[in-house]
Amino acid sequence: MLWLTGGQVYDVERGAFRRADIGIDGERIREIGRAKMARADKTIDMAGAWLLPGFIDCHVHLTLPTDAGDPAAARDRSDAAVALFTAWAAERTLLGGITTARDVGGWNYVEMAVREAIEAGRAKGPRLFLAGKLLSITTGGVSYYPGMYDEANGPDEVRAAARRQIAAGADLIKVMATGAVLSPESEDARAIQFTLEELKAAVEIARDNFKHVAAHAHARAGIRNAVGAGVDSIEHGTFADSAVLKLMAKAGTFLVPTNCAFVQLLANPGIMATMPPHLRARMAGHHKTHTDAVRLAHRLGVPIAMGTDVGTPGNHHGENTVEIALMVEEAGMTPVQAIHCATANPAKLLRQENNLGGIDAGKYADIVACAKNPLRDIREVTRIAFVMKGGRVYKNELATLPAARKRKPS
Repeated sequence: MLWLTGGQVYDVERGAFRRADIGIDGERIREIGRAKMARADKTIDMAGAWLLPGFIDCHVHLTLPTDAGDPAAARDRSDAAVALFTAWAAERTLLGGITTARDVGGWNYVEMAVREAIEAGRAKGPRLFLAGKLLSITTGGVSYYPGMYDEANGPDEVRAAARRQIAAGADLIKVMATGAVLSPESEDARAIQFTLEELKAAVEIARDNFKHVAAHAHARAGIRNAVGAGVDSIEHGTFADSAVLKLMAKAGTFLVPTNCAFVQLLANPGIMATMPPHLRARMAGHHKTHTDAVRLAHRLGVPIAMGTDVGTPGNHHGENTVEIALMVEEAGMTPVQAIHCATANPAKLLRQENNLGGIDAGKYADIVACAKNPLRDIREVTRIAFVMKGGRVYKNELATLPAARKRKPS
């Protein structure tokens, strides 16, 4: 047994830290309390550290580079180049404190091979839940992301496309209920894409195969259609109003808000300078609208699961935990609420409550740690010093932070 001793351990349900030791047997947590040491047991000193469940990002694009303002700049890469980049991005994501990630649009299924390598121990990365290619109507968006789209028109084609993703190894189905913002000028985020009937067809296949459905949806009417079709999550929700948000709250449909997609891009002058003018105008013009919608969703009781849209311009792999801080700074949450949205809520969306989302006996030993109390300064979650996934330590910089660790916990 491995013991993490002397740390402050976060209880997601209570929203508070307590001094405790964590006993880990293999990949899972066996017990929490006071260490009962046997001769063969090993320990890691966590004195002065603040331990939290590994964070869960429900909206990433691991195959996409983030250093160019024009998203079309990466469209001509070979699948081999994409696979190598994806493995690098997965490792960066894990070391940033994300121990589980849901990829909602990959690239010619190379992310499936990266997941296999991670699971076999040949690569480092978070637990991955993959959508394969996203399902869309015929659209100009394909010209920006040719390896990411599976175009389908009409319910029968949607059913066939959903089945293709499942056959390729998808854990969920991603559908386009509306147009996108980071898309060619001919595509409008306020426009409907899949109809209600087409969305229902995707949900039907997903349900038949015990999968869930994520719906990209900015426009109000598209959100309404997606909720009516029975999807599990709305991605973005930029133009949502109180009426559709109340529908989501009643149905228990998650919002995955992706605040980072706006904030990280707008804060990066180099990215803004190299971005096509129509995209610059969209991102700057829609930022406040999106923030207001997320704040309203929180006030109306819509369940929220963290998602970053990492992979979009300026929104870098490994910086995912900025989203937790933004849920406090932009969406009006308390640190306790934001952490819940990055742990327990995503676990529920992924149907992994028994395995993920808390530091509890029986769950995977997915644990991250800060050198200071994140309930006092939520930005501490952006300075993750320790990462464990499945009982294996991938990062431990706590020893290099002696001043912070010697400070008495408060």
